[in-house]
Amino acid sequence: MRFSLGSALAFLALSLPAFGQAPTTCTSGLCTQQVTCPNGGTTSISGVIYTPNGTDPLPNVLVYIPTAAVDPFTAGVSCPVPGTPPSGSPLVGATTGTDGSFTLTNVPVGANIPLVIQSGRWRRTDQVVPITTACTNTAFSARMPRTKAEGDIPKFAVATGAADQVECVLLKVGIDPSEFTDLGGTGRVNLFAGSGASGSVISQSTTASETTLMSDPAVLNSYDVLMLPCEGGAYPAAKTAAEYTNLVGFANAGGRVYSSHYSYQWMYQNGPFAGVVNWAVNQATLGNSGTGVIDQTFAEGKTLAAWLPLVGATTTPGQITIDTLKHDFNGVIPPTQSWMTLVDPPSNPVMQFVFNAPVGASTNQCGRVLFNEYHVEAPSNGTTPAGTTFPNECNTAVPMTPQEKLLEYSLFELTNDGTAATLTPASADFGSQPINFQTASQTFTWTNNSTFAEGVTLINASGDYVVTGSNCVSVTPGGTCSINVAFNPTTTGTRPGTLSVGSGATTLTSTLTGIGIPDLVVNFTTLNFGNLDVGATATQTLVVTNSASGPVTVPGFVTTGDYSVSTNCPALLAGLASCSVSVTFKPTTTGPRPGTVAVNSSSAAYSGTPSSLTGNGIDFTIVGTPTSGTVVAGLGAALSTLTTPVAGFSSQLSLSCTTNAAASSCTLGSNVFALTAPVTTTVTIGTTSKYTVIGYGGFGGQWMWAVGLGSGLLLWLNRRNGRRLLRGALMLLVLVAASTSLTGCSGHLPAENAAYTAPGTYTYTITATDGFLVHSATYSLTVNAK
Repeated sequence: MRFSLGSALAFLALSLPAFGQAPTTCTSGLCTQQVTCPNGGTTSISGVIYTPNGTDPLPNVLVYIPTAAVDPFTAGVSCPVPGTPPSGSPLVGATTGTDGSFTLTNVPVGANIPLVIQSGRWRRTDQVVPITTACTNTAFSARMPRTKAEGDIPKFAVATGAADQVECVLLKVGIDPSEFTDLGGTGRVNLFAGSGASGSVISQSTTASETTLMSDPAVLNSYDVLMLPCEGGAYPAAKTAAEYTNLVGFANAGGRVYSSHYSYQWMYQNGPFAGVVNWAVNQATLGNSGTGVIDQTFAEGKTLAAWLPLVGATTTPGQITIDTLKHDFNGVIPPTQSWMTLVDPPSNPVMQFVFNAPVGASTNQCGRVLFNEYHVEAPSNGTTPAGTTFPNECNTAVPMTPQEKLLEYSLFELTNDGTAATLTPASADFGSQPINFQTASQTFTWTNNSTFAEGVTLINASGDYVVTGSNCVSVTPGGTCSINVAFNPTTTGTRPGTLSVGSGATTLTSTLTGIGIPDLVVNFTTLNFGNLDVGATATQTLVVTNSASGPVTVPGFVTTGDYSVSTNCPALLAGLASCSVSVTFKPTTTGPRPGTVAVNSSSAAYSGTPSSLTGNGIDFTIVGTPTSGTVVAGLGAALSTLTTPVAGFSSQLSLSCTTNAAASSCTLGSNVFALTAPVTTTVTIGTTSKYTVIGYGGFGGQWMWAVGLGSGLLLWLNRRNGRRLLRGALMLLVLVAASTSLTGCSGHLPAENAAYTAPGTYTYTITATDGFLVHSATYSLTVNAK
């Protein structure tokens, strides 16, 4: 709330009837014209309240039917007590909504029903509804007064500035030109020439100076609203210590102050006003134009954001184009309220703020000060020439600009007495919550700041939010009621919602946020099994946790690719308990082997659970060169093997050689090595002959048989030739002797080896293994006896 309501509200709660109800005792006057309608019906008056120009709807306006004369306002600055019953002993009343609409219920039936509309010190008492009909609605709209003859207008003091022609906005809002006069004139808007670089005047010879206004508390305190638009410079020399003090006193007494840009001079070193924001004056400008974002974290900001599109100030709710952008402070100091920031990352500086006075007081903060970091109505040529006669500087032929509309709203809000209802907090975050499990409730407070009892007619929570309780029915003036809201997510992810609380034509909202999370949470998003031999297995264990407070059914788990899954989870997992899931990788071939593991459920709760599995199947190859050969028993053979890693294999291998040949050896050049790149290994094979003389087959071998046979044949052919016969016989003896000597036993047969490699074809197997993988290369060897 902006104000402390005090004991007057308790009195009001006792003295005023609730909406739509007749006083408990009624013997005369309009109350006797109230009737009871069948089937819960009512006699009503509804319509829209507009600004003085009759164009723009006004929110937060009191509309009521008086039963007595309405007293005039006390002249001069004042500190109204919020919730004080308006003058005229209201019979029934209401407050306009964002669109300016209102509905009065249980109104008197008959002709000439009086109506009062009031917003702060804006008021009309001359409105009369020609006739109402029992149990039906009568349409009736009205606007705020243009002149004091039509009603009450706050008294404005405008110290005109050469750089910001805000007096023109007052004219465009609909205040009649006749109400703009000098000090001492009868108009409700008095112009003063700024003490540094003034703007327009009523007359160069009669318009008083800003010094006249600010130096005399009696003069200053005769006004309701003080406007200090930018003069194009700070002009500290033109301001005195007494004037600074008088400004603070005016605000503390309940005065309302508008200021812009260089008018920071009145505040940034002025006692309590120096601590409302982090002043850092006269920084580089922020450009000629930008996008302002309305702060919607409080009720009035939400109303403004919704109102601007209604009056054509923007097509994007919550945003508005603003021009002539300045920078004189770095953020507000709570409870100062930011109203608008500029889209200018990363700082997004505040462009408009409001604070209440007396600064730091806990009660009776009746004063209000608004500061803009932009010029609302900059002169077309940059500055208003000094001495310009009002309203020559104002172009009323063109529609109001978006930021003029913004000031229009701000002027009525600034002068209001805080009658708008509030809903707090403006937003609530319910955090992360397992789906289908409801959070504890959070409490929202609806406050009736009106001077009438208000009936709450709408309470609704949208999205995954539920109203769990409320005591809001009819709320006394200044009273509060509570709404309890809980979050029950139906699916995962961000779950936005809105709490809407309506009374009459006004609906207030609070933003609700929460995140739905799966009830079962697995502690991974990816699993990497790294390199693994093809056909081998590796297992990793996952933890599944029930994040909910109650038991949850555990669904199955499924995998894809070269992966399998098993679990020890029970069918029903207790609240906040955990169980485990094992995922096993068994590569079926080499290379990357992607896969997934997921909950085997179509529930949206687990839509994000498929998680990636990665692993790499590795292997190696071994080949021998050559693959076959032939030897005589007792002789050897040689070959080589090439062992090659596949798909990133990197491990130690053991090499061995086996054969089915007897008395044969197979020697490896290396039998253990680390395989990170292709490796060549020599293999030497040995055989054993049957006889100790390699190649012996009887008579010294096969060639001796041939010699003997040939010699015998030669002797036979030369049997009749003596000499030839003698020579052949001698040669034969020599050959026999040689043959005998070649047997190694002087004519006896050579010795036999105990084990020997018999003639035949044999297989030699060279095997490589890393302990799991086993691969072989074979070599075929044919062994001959001689």
